[in-house]
Amino acid sequence: MLKSVNVNRMNDSTHEILKTKPRIPYTAAAGSITNALDGVKEYDCEQIPVIQSFPKYDFTIVVRGDSMQPNILGGDEVACKKIDEKSFIQWGKVHVLDTAQGIIVKRIYEDGDKIKCVSYNPEYPPFSIDKKDIYSYNLVVGLLRI
Repeated sequence: MLKSVNVNRMNDSTHEILKTKPRIPYTAAAGSITNALDGVKEYDCEQIPVIQSFPKYDFTIVVRGDSMQPNILGGDEVACKKIDEKSFIQWGKVHVLDTAQGIIVKRIYEDGDKIKCVSYNPEYPPFSIDKKDIYSYNLVVGLLRI
């Protein structure tokens, strides 16, 4: 005789598989700064399954351009952890910055009232952005490449 199973019940491992994080529907420029953005709401985002092998992260975003080559290629998707302004910023690490000029992905360094943005590709010179023009700092904690 078959036992009936309640299909509405999930065990903890099934629930973990169904957790999702938002994929920001814009791309992070890794070549030039993109057009200004009005911001994005979570309901505007595609929800993708959580990548369990990554450290905790808040969202993913696709990278465009070649300024971060060879480490990050155009088309790669990076997982990002939001950094609040009182947190320790990891200088020299790759961050996705939401700026008045658009979303960019660069290694960042302290530069007085500015943040110095540096590419891996030596063909792209460093540049600085006023801190007041940066809306959010997001540390890159993982990368997907297909």
